[in-house]
Amino acid sequence: SSGINAEYGLERKGTTAADRIRSLQELQANLSLARKYFSLGKSVVQLRSAAVSIHLNDPVLRYTLTLSRISQALQLLCDNLYLFSRLGLLPRGGDDYTTTLSSTSSKLWLYCDLLNLLRLCYELRKEFCVVRERHEMDERSGCAVSTCRDVVSRRPELISSLVAVVADVWLPLNSCGVVDVSPGVVGMCGMLSSLLSARDLWRKCQKEY
Repeated sequence: SSGINAEYGLERKGTTAADRIRSLQELQANLSLARKYFSLGKSVVQLRSAAVSIHLNDPVLRYTLTLSRISQALQLLCDNLYLFSRLGLLPRGGDDYTTTLSSTSSKLWLYCDLLNLLRLCYELRKEFCVVRERHEMDERSGCAVSTCRDVVSRRPELISSLVAVVADVWLPLNSCGVVDVSPGVVGMCGMLSSLLSARDLWRKCQKEY
């Protein structure tokens, strides 16, 4: 009897775990579709931003910002085509067509995230150099802890954006098959990235108004 109960308990536990994984996968698919809805028309905004950043004096910022914005514009275009195809607004090209759109979108997303990661690390390095120079001018020791604290206080949005990109980059890495992470990790990374991005956007709106 105890053996039967143990077997039933394991079976029930396995079913519960499978249901949780299925629920997380459905949540991930719904969030992905929601992102495609909200990105309608945003590709034009990214192309306009790329036309502005191409004139920046700093070559690293000029190329990383411009290329990342162009990549995001193309990624959003793929997402929009995929969405229109799902809604029946465009003729369906079959499973191969939608698979190609989804794969291309993931690759462009990964390329954009890597460029943003490179840009943020470059900006962070510049901030560290500025803080060290100030410490030297003030004749302070400038230990690593105080330097990091000053950088965070000077550019909190930079640190927040860096954490958001680090969390976000796992999503296209997983979609492209570069890494294999669980749906729970993918969901947590996506939620963290979305929350930090929304927080930065809210702070930006507060400063403007």
